[in-house]
Amino acid sequence: MENYILLYGDKKPEDNICIKNMFKNNKQIKLGWTDFDYNENMKVINDSMKEEIEQIIISGFEIGWDRMVKDTKKKYPNLKIKVICNTQDSLLYYDYERENFFKLLELSKENIIDDIAFLRKSQYETYKNLGYKCSYLRENYILKEKVNAEKNIDNSKVQLGIYPLNYTWDKNIFNQLCIAKFLKNANLNYNCLDARMEEFLNTMEISNMPIKIQKIEEKNIIEELVKNDVIISTSFTEYVHPIFFISMELGIPCLIGNNSDFFEENDELRKYVVTLAEDDPIINSKKVEKILENKEKIKELYKKWKVEYNKQAQTSIENFIEK
Repeated sequence: MENYILLYGDKKPEDNICIKNMFKNNKQIKLGWTDFDYNENMKVINDSMKEEIEQIIISGFEIGWDRMVKDTKKKYPNLKIKVICNTQDSLLYYDYERENFFKLLELSKENIIDDIAFLRKSQYETYKNLGYKCSYLRENYILKEKVNAEKNIDNSKVQLGIYPLNYTWDKNIFNQLCIAKFLKNANLNYNCLDARMEEFLNTMEISNMPIKIQKIEEKNIIEELVKNDVIISTSFTEYVHPIFFISMELGIPCLIGNNSDFFEENDELRKYVVTLAEDDPIINSKKVEKILENKEKIKELYKKWKVEYNKQAQTSIENFIEK
């Protein structure tokens, strides 16, 4: 379990919150835009090899990393190179995602990449059936230190938090913002990624408090989440869920979309924290009301569920590393 180094970039910092929590032996590298970036990344790899590692795990597959991977395999043919996929088929709508993903698949075919870990079970099964060497990795996040979860703001209103970390169509931002319109005596705290969000809320006459998370990292996110009674994170599609995990670990219920592999159909927790109608704010406002009525029960259900889930996630990590 100590024979690896995980390398990550800063293109998708929300991914890094969960991935770095899961893989303790990690180092940041640069995106491969220039020869300087390439040379710096190769230096990190060469220095890591002095520590007698047996495998490199790369979180995501970004611009220029195909060159880095090819040259690393050529220089260290016995080194295992594995990649944690940081996209989904739904996101191949974006040229950047599609081009890098196809490069990843090609390097897998050429046996330059030894294993691809997918964070969604259906995606793993799809590419396994297509003949790719891949694994199913359960994403996870464990809050190590106790955090003071006092809201320290107006307790006379229900504090609803919405903290998207990207301003893209798949984050379903405006449908989420609408939820507060259908809740009595609610104030909306949110990460203002674009002026259109504030304009929309003011037009809808929704009580709101915009903030801007300047740097996407655990400490800054936690500081905002603890101000709320309930968190909303009902994106259309997702492969990593840092807002859900951090919120629930803090004891703050979080409503998510039907876009995870966390729960079985009959899990009681699922009926509270998963919506089947991401684009219906009326339905989701009723889900929030149900959450508010059952906050303590949801906390207990999460604690019980998380004990078993932590075991499953750790087993998937170990299997991926040892494969």
